[in-house]
Amino acid sequence: MVDLLKSNWFVVVIAIVILSFLGYFIYDMNRYNVSGQKEDGQELLASVADKNISADSFYETEQQFDSSLLYQMYKNAVIDQSVEDTKDLKEEAKTMENTIRSNFQSQYGDDYEVYLASELAKYGYSSENAAYEFSLNSVKEKQMNTEYIKDNFDKYSQAVEDKSPRSVSIISMSVADAENLTEDEQKKKDNIDSEIESESFASAAKAFSEDTATAGNKGFYGYCDSDDLTSNTYAYYGTGLPSQVAMEALDLEKGQTSDWITVTNNSGSTLLYKVHVDQTDLNKLLNSKNEDVRDKVVSKFLSSNSTLEMESIEFYASKLDIKFNDSDVQTKLEDYISSNLSTQGDEADE
Repeated sequence: MVDLLKSNWFVVVIAIVILSFLGYFIYDMNRYNVSGQKEDGQELLASVADKNISADSFYETEQQFDSSLLYQMYKNAVIDQSVEDTKDLKEEAKTMENTIRSNFQSQYGDDYEVYLASELAKYGYSSENAAYEFSLNSVKEKQMNTEYIKDNFDKYSQAVEDKSPRSVSIISMSVADAENLTEDEQKKKDNIDSEIESESFASAAKAFSEDTATAGNKGFYGYCDSDDLTSNTYAYYGTGLPSQVAMEALDLEKGQTSDWITVTNNSGSTLLYKVHVDQTDLNKLLNSKNEDVRDKVVSKFLSSNSTLEMESIEFYASKLDIKFNDSDVQTKLEDYISSNLSTQGDEADE
């Protein structure tokens, strides 16, 4: 199947459109499988090299197919052909697939595959291994976008720079009343201040921080920017960076540490925080050894530059031998791309 997809990639793009667009696929996940079989004597819809597909079955099945779904198929195929299936990517994809299945099962129970199939169909995946194929293409897309951003850093960096990007470390300790510390609370607070001054923020975090998610990693929290000022994640769920801490972090330079910050969490408990800024250079953040930081930065580039993702796809597509034997399909796809690039570009200018 993989070899077939690789050797007939744009043919399969169109073939999957037929399969994905059928509504009752939701109820019968395994009934349809992608096929690259040639049908001699019939109108050819598209071809790559000497690989062809007949248009007859396509038009019999669905005359008015959706442009966004067509583009999704095209995008999936470009990604698949542009990034090699390495062992590491396959392992990452398998982990992602397991997480997706686990999340759907916890939400929908024993019938989760029906709902999972429905969701995957929206992204153009309809084969027996749809969940894995989606996961593999997702991790490959991440790698492809990362490489494209690095190669075009100056073109897209300003929108992210405007958010004051940085990586930070934190220390937290719980107190009953921030204005009236107990003897033990005051002693711990003093010990933290002393450790930071005599040793390092990392040493103090490892020894004293009560933030279980970061203490074991010397207090390292990860990426932070101005978007954290308006995030409600901490207020609602008690996770993420409190907006008060983010505000202090954005006022600091690299290497600086804040004063104590008082935060009341979603359960009404009071905590004292210190935050330390580790890095503010966007290029270094993009090339960080920490995978979570790198991924967050790439995500920020994509969300801050509305045309970046599609421009990345078009750049890699230009390196592939894409041929159309049906001008209507080509026009529909090109119009969709042109329209979105133009619309998204206008939105970015507003």
